[in-house]
Amino acid sequence: MVEDYDIIVVGLGAHGSSAVYQCSKRGFRVLGIEAASRGEFTHGSSHGLSRVIRKAYFEHPSYVPLVSRSFELWK
Repeated sequence: MVEDYDIIVVGLGAHGSSAVYQCSKRGFRVLGIEAASRGEFTHGSSHGLSRVIRKAYFEHPSYVPLVSRSFELWK
């Protein structure tokens, strides 16, 4: 069977899953691909004992509204 997708996301950790959700919510046909089996995803950025989320970015100030929005969506 051949499927057509508007967007393909590789990696379904925290960011990839969020991208799939947000794109599908907007009406895109999205395919998410993940290498890890269900239940064995233990090396992603959302695992471990500490988190660092910055609201100040040297790279470009346009990142700041994205980070602020991510806090709203996270809650």
